[in-house]
Amino acid sequence: MLIPIIVIPVANNIFKHSNKGQKRNKMKIRLVPWFLLSLLLTSCSINNGDIKQITISKIETMSNMPQPYKMLDWHKMSVNFDRVVFNFNVKRKYSPFIWLDNARRNIDQETFGIYTAIGDIRQGHDHHNGEYHEAITSLGALMSAGLVGINKKYQNGYNYVKMVQNYFNTDNDWNIILNTTNPEVVGRGFEHDWWYEVFLNVSYYAVSDLFPDVDGSDRILKSIAKKFYQADSVLNGDYDYSWFNYATMKGMRNDIPYEQDAAAGHAYVLYEAYKKFGDTRYLNGAKSAIKALLNQKESRFYEVLMPFGAYVAARLNAEQGTNYDITKIINWTFDGVTASDGRTGWGVIAGRWGNYDISGLVGSTTAGGGYGFLMNTFV
Repeated sequence: MLIPIIVIPVANNIFKHSNKGQKRNKMKIRLVPWFLLSLLLTSCSINNGDIKQITISKIETMSNMPQPYKMLDWHKMSVNFDRVVFNFNVKRKYSPFIWLDNARRNIDQETFGIYTAIGDIRQGHDHHNGEYHEAITSLGALMSAGLVGINKKYQNGYNYVKMVQNYFNTDNDWNIILNTTNPEVVGRGFEHDWWYEVFLNVSYYAVSDLFPDVDGSDRILKSIAKKFYQADSVLNGDYDYSWFNYATMKGMRNDIPYEQDAAAGHAYVLYEAYKKFGDTRYLNGAKSAIKALLNQKESRFYEVLMPFGAYVAARLNAEQGTNYDITKIINWTFDGVTASDGRTGWGVIAGRWGNYDISGLVGSTTAGGGYGFLMNTFV
């Protein structure tokens, strides 16, 4: 399952819950990404003895208590987001934010679109026949709802989890989830940027875990796993490509830096497929993809996928008895890319911008003094 960000109170290097009445100034607070918690717990389960805390150099440069500090009510925000965005009758500027798409691409059913950015003039019911909408937005919205207990299979007469299956691109023979139901509607589409299609399939696995037993879902999950297993077999350890054509099964190159951390996304999907379906091919494929990732000589962190490599490697170590170097992948994620032929500077930011601590944001640590992406950070 795709696990959300967790904010962990840390005191004396021991993870523990804080009582609501406890004063904040008596506790050191460190914002810890969820996968680091999973790695600590994995270490506990493997060693059954002395537990050694591994120092992550970038985290050591971060403030124990960010200033200023204010925790938002993320649960409330998620519930309110769903209530407003999935309302066809809301009346305000640029609304409603959702519309129906009856082009019936890939699957003979009606689907829906959500604005990627409010007021995007390319999107909406009246533009491009209502077909320009993105899976990265729709899947994220379903994941958010599922994590706060909103049943998107039965909401106001719609089964949104079934409707999102139209992103399963069969009309072009890719047979995986792509960012649009019809890539031609946005010109060259997004199939030329590898992280897009890989992350979308990671996300579909997560949504399917949150909302099981949806008609047609297992067929799609199996097709994705089959395609990713075939791709990893064809690549045979060489992920030096900008994107991959899952219809022709060929690695492709363009002006985008090579995205070798796509191997982490392949590993995630394949291991989830193994756990769900029990097919040992997918276990072997997950191991092969992690090996390809670890065989890189330096960080090839491109957008969002590298941390999933640490997560899968930790699970494989705990559950399958492997011995992958998780620390290397974590440091690659935090320290970022130094290679001139990669996405130079991409990693986790530490420090202050103006009057604000901004440690933990994911983005460029170098360009223009650095910039962060909130959604990348959440992922």
